[in-house]
Formats: sequence, structure tokens, C-alpha cells
Amino acid sequence: DQIVETVRRAVVVGTTPAMGLDFFEDMESRFTRLQRNAIATGLDELDRKDIHNGGLGAGEIGVIVAATGVGKSHMLTMLGANALRSGVDVLHYTLELSESAVGIRYDSNLVDIDSNTVIDNKAKVIDFYKQQKLGRLIIKEFPTNSATIYSLRSHIERLDVRGFRPGMIVIDYADVMRSTRQYDSLRHELKLIYEELRAFAMEKKLPIWTASQSNKEGSNADVVDLSNMSEAYGKAMVADVVLSISRKSHEKSSGFGRIFVAKNRAGRDGLVYPVRIDTARSKFAIVGNPGAMEEAVKDDETEMKRALRNKWRELKEEPMFNREGSETAEPKPTKE
Repeated sequence: DQIVETVRRAVVVGTTPAMGLDFFEDMESRFTRLQRNAIATGLDELDRKDIHNGGLGAGEIGVIVAATGVGKSHMLTMLGANALRSGVDVLHYTLELSESAVGIRYDSNLVDIDSNTVIDNKAKVIDFYKQQKLGRLIIKEFPTNSATIYSLRSHIERLDVRGFRPGMIVIDYADVMRSTRQYDSLRHELKLIYEELRAFAMEKKLPIWTASQSNKEGSNADVVDLSNMSEAYGKAMVADVVLSISRKSHEKSSGFGRIFVAKNRAGRDGLVYPVRIDTARSKFAIVGNPGAMEEAVKDDETEMKRALRNKWRELKEEPMFNREGSETAEPKPTKE
């Protein structure tokens, strides 16, 4: 990695840098550059002009923040699958799951069948892809904490020789990549990883989606915000779009959760969307109108109180039994 970096710096020595944008003379070129080559997320409410303005643009990096087991990887799969439906070639890097496991998730999303039944529906899956016109998908696995930005760059160059040029890159996920420099503090290494990915996205003019783990407070939060990004707040500074997913324990069984637009350079942010999450098919669907964070917290507290009240009523209706198994009278509830 150090040799590659030294050679890269040597190549750019002596090159004439651009003089910059002449604001009044180059007005036409300025408006041309403002036209974003964005790839839609597939969630129409987020892709609106006043929010994401069509999706994640070329040269931008988007981050999905959530606690463990909430659905970060599933949402990254959904973003990649929606890009394939638009005819975009997708390069998916996985640093946790195997290539075949990620492939099954794409099968379940695209074909719309549960992931645990994909193997039993081999003929249906193959026939589906024969009838559909989708973009190409390359899934590459790297061991955890082994891949650097140079590993990704080298792999993409080899793919380019074979004629594959991705239109979007998905990295699951950047927090378990390895930085090109070693620091005493982990947060400095994580910040460097995101800075290198941001520079790489701008160089290749590609949108990059990745994910980040939230801290311990984020696992119990009603809405995960930028302060809940684990280890390095600098990751939020580098990202163009930050979306967070939050689900309480009682919401996992019902399949509901919340998506919070924590940061957005292309439009509005601070919006909370109620969503239905189908982890069996790696699908997300917004099922209500957006609201502010305070409203989402209030609604969640109301729902929790309602659930506790219903549970208490169920317990009161259940008969009580003594040690011999005979039914006894229901004890009177105390004032407490």
C-alpha cells in the first residue's frame, strides 16, 4: 500500500492544476455541473426533488446507520437491487457475509420470494432473470478488517480490464475496512477510511453506499441521529447523505421501524419516516407521512404505553393456579 501511494504521488508531480471556476465567465459550465447524475434509492418519498433530488449522486457517499441486527445490510441490498432494476451495473463488496449469502438476498429481493426458499425455487429464479433486463452485478468478498481503499481500487481496475465498469458501489460495510495509516485511536482510522472513500467516489464519479454501526445509546434510542454514530463523529462530516434505521424489540416482530434523514446535502433533512421492514426479502417500504423527531419519539412512547396496557389486561384475564393446579381467585391489585 505504501509503494502504491508513493508511485501515485510521483505521477502527479509536475501536472498543471486546474485554475478553478471563473464564476461570471463560465456560467454555462456551472449550470451543466449542477445537473446531478443520481441513482434512485427506490423509495419514492426519499427520491423527491426537495429531499434527495433523485437519489445519491455521482461522487457522493451515503451512509446507513443502525444498531446490530436492525437491517443495515438488508437496506444496502435493497439499494443495490433497485439500481439493477434501473439498468445500473452494481459492484457489491461484502466484508461480513459470504458472496453466496449476499447473492441469495439479491435473489429474494429481485424475484420477491423469501430468502430461505430461494434454493427450493431454482427454476423460478433462473426463469425470472431470463425475462428481465437488469444491470450486471458483481459481488466480491473480503475478509473483515483486511481490505483498504487500495484493495478496492486494484479490484476495480482488474474488472475494468474485463469490461465491467460499475455505475454504483455498495460496501457492507466501511467500519470493518482497514485504513492505510495506523493511529493510536480507532476514531482517527475510521475518519480516514471515510475520507478515502469520499475521495475515491469523486475520482471515479460514482455513488457509494455503505453502512456504519451505531453506539450503545443508539440501540435504545427512539430515533438514531448523528451523535449515535459509533467511534467517530467525523464519519458524519464526510458523508453526503446519512440515513438511520431504528427498531425497538417489540417492533421487530411486527416488521415496523423508522428511517431518519439525519444529514442531506441535496435537500431537506430531519424527517422521520415510518417504514415496514421485510428482512426475509430485504425490502423497505415507507408506510406513512414524515414527521419531526419529537413527534416520532412521542408516538413511540404512546405505542409502548398502549402495548403495556394491553398486556396488563391479558394478565388480569388469565386464571391463577396454586401449586396443586387448582384455580384460585384473582388477587386484588394493589394501589401501586
